[in-house]
Amino acid sequence: MDIRQLSYFIAIAKTQNYSHAAKSLFVSQPALKQSISKMEDELNTQLFVYHNHRLHLTEMGKMLLERGEPLVHEFNKLVADIQNKSKQERQSLTIGVTFLTMLQFIDQISRFIRKNPSIDVRIVQEGSMKLQHLLIQEKIDVGILSFPQVEQDIIIDPIGINNSSYSACLVVTKDHPLASKSSVTFKDIKDSNIVSLSENFALGELTKKRCRELGISNQIILTHDDFEILLHSLNKLNAVTILPQELKEFSCSISNIVWIPIQDVQSQYKQGLAYRKNMAHNSLIINQFIEAIKHQ
Repeated sequence: MDIRQLSYFIAIAKTQNYSHAAKSLFVSQPALKQSISKMEDELNTQLFVYHNHRLHLTEMGKMLLERGEPLVHEFNKLVADIQNKSKQERQSLTIGVTFLTMLQFIDQISRFIRKNPSIDVRIVQEGSMKLQHLLIQEKIDVGILSFPQVEQDIIIDPIGINNSSYSACLVVTKDHPLASKSSVTFKDIKDSNIVSLSENFALGELTKKRCRELGISNQIILTHDDFEILLHSLNKLNAVTILPQELKEFSCSISNIVWIPIQDVQSQYKQGLAYRKNMAHNSLIINQFIEAIKHQ
């Protein structure tokens, strides 16, 4: 006799009916009858008698119910406690990335996930400015994002590897007056419609700031968080946009555009690993992830 058979017996004893017990246990009636018959053979006693369309317990059946029910209850409680404990011990990590850092660090992130199968990893994609806010709000645990730092209660450690920065580029259609230039400044776009990343992104914030300084804020006619939307809008809106040069290789499907380096006091953006000064309970996991990104 095992715990499953005992559970079947208790269900039948409670319902006094094979059909009702079978429905509650999601097993067939023949399987239940076979299980009870096997128990009775093993115990060498009858457990039920059928009377007035009901199954009634014999004296031995009553004894088995009285002493067996607590055993099944404790067994089920033991299984639940072990499962809950296992869930509590399983750690989680929420990583914030931009569309660029996700592309740049996908290999390192993937290796970390493969090497740590017991960690539940969730990835949130937003702009660098938004990710810093999410860190403060404890909605992410760590971020791979770009400077500048706008939140005081976080730390951004520079990433000392080759793909740890990006350069700003002006993107225009091939028939735009600026398309033939080898480099530009923000002053060169004063006569153009501008579509820009939103203020959730460092480049979006820079674009807004420079346009305000030049008195052309009203020329920003569209902001969006998706760089592909901006690229597709250039021709239709007769506009220009400012994006990381490193995205050029991921925009091959969009033809008829030119990427021009921007000469600006802040045209190079360094990237880093951002985390709260006061880390959460999973600080060990956060540090493991930081080390994995820095040294892989």
